[in-house]
Amino acid sequence: MMSNSPKIKHGHDTKNTWAELLESSVSALETKNFPNARVEAHWILEVASGYGREELISNLNTEASILGAKHLSKILKKRLSGEPIQYALGSWSFRQLDLLVDSRVLIPRPETEILVDVAHDYLGECDRDAPLRVCDLGTGSGAIGLSIAQERDDVEVYLVDNSSDALKVASANLAGLGNHAVKVKIFESNWFDQLPGELKNSFQLIVSNPPYIASGEELPPEVTNYEPHQALFAGERGTEHVETILSSAPTWLSAGGTVILEMAPHQTDYVAEIAVGQGYSDVKITDDLTGRKRIVSCTCRD
Repeated sequence: MMSNSPKIKHGHDTKNTWAELLESSVSALETKNFPNARVEAHWILEVASGYGREELISNLNTEASILGAKHLSKILKKRLSGEPIQYALGSWSFRQLDLLVDSRVLIPRPETEILVDVAHDYLGECDRDAPLRVCDLGTGSGAIGLSIAQERDDVEVYLVDNSSDALKVASANLAGLGNHAVKVKIFESNWFDQLPGELKNSFQLIVSNPPYIASGEELPPEVTNYEPHQALFAGERGTEHVETILSSAPTWLSAGGTVILEMAPHQTDYVAEIAVGQGYSDVKITDDLTGRKRIVSCTCRD
């Protein structure tokens, strides 16, 4: 069986340049009909070479190191097998962060960046006598909570997940947060169940991108074959975890605290009605970057 990986030449005078490896990588990806073959090949070369985007362009005609070429081949092999490009690369950008991601956590997506924007809007209106306490439920890679911690000086962030594997990824990403890391604490808990009692009625904000896919709903193979199912599927309706969070949150929110949740567009109106029925006020629905309803926010009445 022939391999689609770049063919690495051997010998003192026959080393590959990064340009040659780029073209062979593009060809390999095109044989698998990846629509963004050249873009992905550039991403793979950046990781393998250690160059930034502009550095890579200016160094395309330099000889690739043996280790760099081997790293490229390893990443490309994963991608050609069907693994999502984010997992193959081992990291992915989210707002200002470069996050470790692998099959223990969901891949951070652009629509979730909107959730962080909504969180900033709310936090910007809060009184600041003390650090604002934020809980990121089902944190996964830590994308939401760590972004809030990095982008604000007035917060104390709690990353919560019931998956010890996911929390290992979040912990690794926390370690890369530098001085902002002192504002973050990590807890293993099934939603609120194992959180310390002293945290009740203390959060100004609870944010979550919980599982919201209905069981039996079809997803692209790249998602179902690689991303963790417990972070995707919620139950027959798809809103089970969203409803659990809404029913439990008032016990953990401070007076006037807010919940901000991501979900599927077709779920937002239903969830907004549930929030009103449970006594939340100021219920709002926010669109994602494609103009689809995506985020529901609601405030716990004083």
